[in-house]
Amino acid sequence: MSKEFTILYFASARDAVNISSEIISFPSTSSSLSLQDLTNLLKNRHENLGKVLENSMFAINMQYVDKDDESIMVKPGDEVAIIPPVSGG
Repeated sequence: MSKEFTILYFASARDAVNISSEIISFPSTSSSLSLQDLTNLLKNRHENLGKVLENSMFAINMQYVDKDDESIMVKPGDEVAIIPPVSGG
């Protein structure tokens, strides 16, 4: 089994990183990440993403999740969507 997961970026998150998706490998010592660890990893990879992540929603495998729930883990094969607030009129 591959030790990777996919991140999908939408709206201002996509603008901040200049890509719409990426595949990320888990650290060699882990096969899962908490959402807090994922947030830290993404902030380190993409310096412009930090502010966007503060107000974004997360979905794992097309299901919205509470980003403050420490029991939620990203696992190999998961697809994580970063969905910033929608604005406009």
